[in-house]
Amino acid sequence: MRARLTLLALLLTIAVLVPPASPTAAQNTAVSRHILPNGLTVLISENQNADLVAVQVLTKAGQRMAEPGQAGIAAFVTAMLPRGTQRRSAQEIALALESVGGTIGTTTGHDYTQLSTITPARHANLALDVLADMVTGARFDPADIETQRRITLSVVRQRLDQPSIRVQELAAGGVYPHHPYGPPLAGTVESISSFTRDDLLRFYQTFYLASNMVVVVTGNLTQEMARASVQRAFAGVRTGELPRRVRLLPAVEKALAPRPAGPVEIRATQRTGAAWIAISYPAPEIDHRDWAALRVLDTVLGGGLSSRLFTEIRERQGLVYSINSTYLTRIGPSMLTLFAATDASNLTRVLEGMLREATRLAEAPVGDDELERARNQLIGIHALNHEDLRNQAFLLGWYEILGVGYQFDRRVPDLISKVTAEDVQRVARTYLKNPVTAIIVPPAR
Repeated sequence: MRARLTLLALLLTIAVLVPPASPTAAQNTAVSRHILPNGLTVLISENQNADLVAVQVLTKAGQRMAEPGQAGIAAFVTAMLPRGTQRRSAQEIALALESVGGTIGTTTGHDYTQLSTITPARHANLALDVLADMVTGARFDPADIETQRRITLSVVRQRLDQPSIRVQELAAGGVYPHHPYGPPLAGTVESISSFTRDDLLRFYQTFYLASNMVVVVTGNLTQEMARASVQRAFAGVRTGELPRRVRLLPAVEKALAPRPAGPVEIRATQRTGAAWIAISYPAPEIDHRDWAALRVLDTVLGGGLSSRLFTEIRERQGLVYSINSTYLTRIGPSMLTLFAATDASNLTRVLEGMLREATRLAEAPVGDDELERARNQLIGIHALNHEDLRNQAFLLGWYEILGVGYQFDRRVPDLISKVTAEDVQRVARTYLKNPVTAIIVPPAR
């Protein structure tokens, strides 16, 4: 799913999903949900098949919570958490888990931030204590802030030099001109340069609240022990209300959901040996009746070696270096993006071919075999994503933080299996229109 990250990489990396640990047991059968007195949500899944415990702390403090001009603040704050607390230095945080054979990581997404550990079961209390320390007592030392600023600015500039990333960021900016999903998750040179210590502290203290957080414990720890341990470690998490603008965000998102009146094209030049294309269609959030059908559509269109984009444009015509599609799972308004890299001389043919494949899905239902293959592929990937404790813990917490509840994790295969060819055609007609197309080409000679 993702590569394992070192502590240094964790300070730099912005990711959406959790890296797989070594395989352990299959997905658990029972999950309990508890609300602690301070409002913290706790999910516990007991699994005695491995002598390990995975802990995930997910906070609804992703880029979606940023104010205008604050692109990258969520990732910056997350990167500061392992850099030291009132009780531990950065080295002590890393060594606390490493010395017992455990790992610790942080990531930032558009909707959430994530702290994760996996340790031998007997050291679960240590893991919980370290994570609680990070969400309650992060130090934000001025010298560490400047170090992280230099690192982040380097990352931002490197991303600008990578056309495969830049073209997708251009498309996202076109789909979300007035939404925090639009700017780059890593931030911009201007925004990262502008953040003060007060800005970072304010974001941290505003969103790292017990009522805005989910702690997930999976592994060889009884329900009773896990609940008591979490309550003891996280009793000091701040309480309070989220800002009014955040409470109003769902209504604002519905009012300002992307509704392009027609196709939009954004072109840029960059010193590159290829042409890069990102075609993005506004699409609905996870809590929408069309979510599963769009997942299947995405798989049929660009989800792997048997997808239409790959078989037609790469395999049959040989026009692209790479091609795929992605439908992002988000709390707020999402998008489905078609991506391709090709020789500049083939740009027009590839662009027309991608749009033609999208149109075909709206014009005629997919065949029975193609539909079954796509559904089986998604259900199989869902099962494989539960191979290890960390992914099991993450997915429970992720769906909980996205607002559909941890039980949604178990509903996914059933939702996918019920998608019909008519559903796929219907959502294609509904959503595959008026795209934002971003194109990066080499400078004219």
